[in-house]
Amino acid sequence: MSTLIKDTETPALNVSNLSIHFTLKNKKTLVAVDDISFSVMAGKTLGIVGESGCGKTSLAKTILRLYQATSGKVEVNGVNWLDAKNAQAKQMRRNIQMVFQDPYASLDPRQSIGSAVMEPMRAANLFSSRTDLEDRCAWLLEHVGLSPTQMWRFPHEFSGGQLQRVGIARALALTPKVILADEPVSALDVSIRAQVLNLFRDLQREMKLALIFISHDLSLVRYMSQNIAVMYLGRIVEFGDAEEICSNPAHPYTQMLINSIPHPNPTHKLEFSNSACTDLPSPMNQPSGCVFHPRCPIAKDICREKVPKETQLSNGTKVRCLKHEVEYKSVFT
Repeated sequence: MSTLIKDTETPALNVSNLSIHFTLKNKKTLVAVDDISFSVMAGKTLGIVGESGCGKTSLAKTILRLYQATSGKVEVNGVNWLDAKNAQAKQMRRNIQMVFQDPYASLDPRQSIGSAVMEPMRAANLFSSRTDLEDRCAWLLEHVGLSPTQMWRFPHEFSGGQLQRVGIARALALTPKVILADEPVSALDVSIRAQVLNLFRDLQREMKLALIFISHDLSLVRYMSQNIAVMYLGRIVEFGDAEEICSNPAHPYTQMLINSIPHPNPTHKLEFSNSACTDLPSPMNQPSGCVFHPRCPIAKDICREKVPKETQLSNGTKVRCLKHEVEYKSVFT
């Protein structure tokens, strides 16, 4: 799916028709990501939301080249990053970094946090002097709300929120253009989440970062993002303005996600559908036609046969649902 962005400037990140298929030992094919396209401009945030198993993390790791893409392009400032090799790949890797979900697992317990932050700068040969390297590390730690005096402490001496700040500092060490944040606050206490989220927003404004914020929590994605992409079984089923999608969802899956958000008012009646309680189909054996039809409360016979095309609605939202295609509208009325 293409984005709603109409700027003439080059996007910081442009993903075109990206797919990743894994061939398993039993020769079956697992479709993790299927024909994904979007763009993110500098200083903007794209939120990617969906249930566990929908392909969000696989997409992020493919963009980072931790997984090899089956097809498609990932352009960073107009250059295809997936085709870059050797010196060009090393140079381009500096432009795209990731903040991982678990701050404890993403750091070596035997390595001080200062060494962890300085490691990518050493690998990129950014500084010839150790003093300059340590000064840059101190600046980064201070920038994310930590004290430079904590530089030589080890991960077990920090809280989860502090370790995630270390992860953010390490991601910023090479002054990237794009940051992928994969469930960056899901392992943190609720009281710490707002601090980390606000830190992301402050850093983004200051450094003009393009941010991809990945979460299964639609309310967090709405808070962080200008645009939202809703993923289901490796595909984007709805894409559009964050407020528009959250207030007027067009796809039944997006409606299901919104209906499942707990409401603070105890008298509020949650509109759970039976589909919210069914399991996500296996990506190795995807349903025919519309992949959401086994869980869709409005599915018709045609949904089992036809694969929905991308349809742009009057409000700019792009959705893959037969209900919104002109030739099938009458079936759903």
